[in-house]
Amino acid sequence: MEPETDYYQIGGFRAHSDEWFQMYDDKETINAIANYDGPELRPGGNGAPIELVLGILHNGASYVLMTSHQMWAFIRKHRLRPSHRRPWKVDQFASLSPIYFATRRDLQDKLKTYKVKSQKNKRDKEDNSPANRGFFQLGERGAPGNPRADFENQRILYRLFTETATPGALGLIKPPWTGAIRVISIIVNTWHKDRRRERFDNPNIIDVGWTDVMMPEYLESRRVTETVHIKMKGLMKNEEQDARFEHGTTKQEGTVDVLYSEIQRLFTHDASNVPLVVLVHDEEMVRGVLARSGIDVGSFTSVAALFQRGQPQKLLRRRSSRSPSPRRSNTGASHYSRDYERRLKYERNDDVKPFSVKQVGQSSSSSSSVRIQEDGKRLGSSRPDGTIPLPAGCIVNVQNMVRTLMRVAQTGPSVQATAQRMNIPANPRLPCAGNECHLLLNMWISMIEGRAIDEQWMDRLAHPIQPPSPTIDPVEPGADEDIDPNDYIPPSMRNTGGTAAQEDDWSDDDW
Repeated sequence: MEPETDYYQIGGFRAHSDEWFQMYDDKETINAIANYDGPELRPGGNGAPIELVLGILHNGASYVLMTSHQMWAFIRKHRLRPSHRRPWKVDQFASLSPIYFATRRDLQDKLKTYKVKSQKNKRDKEDNSPANRGFFQLGERGAPGNPRADFENQRILYRLFTETATPGALGLIKPPWTGAIRVISIIVNTWHKDRRRERFDNPNIIDVGWTDVMMPEYLESRRVTETVHIKMKGLMKNEEQDARFEHGTTKQEGTVDVLYSEIQRLFTHDASNVPLVVLVHDEEMVRGVLARSGIDVGSFTSVAALFQRGQPQKLLRRRSSRSPSPRRSNTGASHYSRDYERRLKYERNDDVKPFSVKQVGQSSSSSSSVRIQEDGKRLGSSRPDGTIPLPAGCIVNVQNMVRTLMRVAQTGPSVQATAQRMNIPANPRLPCAGNECHLLLNMWISMIEGRAIDEQWMDRLAHPIQPPSPTIDPVEPGADEDIDPNDYIPPSMRNTGGTAAQEDDWSDDDW
């Protein structure tokens, strides 16, 4: 099946759907879509949610889209003329992900956020809808990075490894690894009050924990490949406030040499022919620890590198010496696919720069999940036969995902504080890296299996949690140095952002 290249906008600024029924009135379009029972819009079958595509532009703005396959089926059923406007092209979007509407009201509420304000006297009209006006004010490219698209790419990854999405509808070639990925969730806890300039090169590590799982096996059985908790020697002073490691036996009196050896063993244990995703909370600290363990963190990429557009990807086993992932290419020709695979199921920050640490030469006789730097040389981006190697590893900053989802600048220093921001109960008083890596894994799963980013934000705001009990007061200046600053309760959870459209002062007449 060929991937889609053309997409058609439903509702909002200069939408293709404006020409289908009554001009600039979404009511008939909403009714027609909600009443459509065909497999093009309801691949899950009769009674399943309507499935469309959420496209996020490179500036962070979003639109609800139909694929060309969906659009042609829809207009033929209703005997409509296709829009004269050019379709959106696949490479105009930073992410294309599935979005589901269980009811007519869900679709109506979503399209209401794309309602534009009247611009009768304005020469250069733009999308000033509640959903998008802030992004277009930032300019064509928006703010550095695209955390909203990064978030949606995680949702795409989930639907690929659970095989609950049609890759072609999202502009993707079906990757050879669908159905299985390896995930390592790793936590490095340090003293939060450490403000030394060299704290990342020479950190005061309290404890380290990681959990290694295979997806989607973990979702079905909760089976873990390995879970480890190492408490560093001599650095934990307030042991009476530690949480008990709930998933195994803590390795006491750990040293730096032991830690680095264990991490290298973890990352050289290879899961053949499957992508590796590494979940982190404090990305800069984890990158530093991995780098000093001999792991080439500079070869790590984002999850988007796993998605291939253009020529099909040939599966190539990851090796200990590997090339960086090539940039994705896009097909330029329009293609109206008629042979979509039918699904039987339906929905259930790379801003941190790699450490400039010169790696110590390492050798390994076995294949490894990531490159252990040997000679400092990089291979070409592809093999002579045109095969594309899997990325060495994909780093996912879960803390940044939560900040993006909940629209907050900060979440607090601990994994538990970040969990509270997304309304997952957790007690910051009981730190334990071994438990926190499990919490981080489940936070990630909670986000990627959920609804699209804006709908998920509203879902979580609608179900706030109460502060955990018991709580402790924040550390005061001059307090006993033996008190662990990990014992932190975040300030009251506030959110001033919003996308709900206001009924007044908004008009369909924007031309």
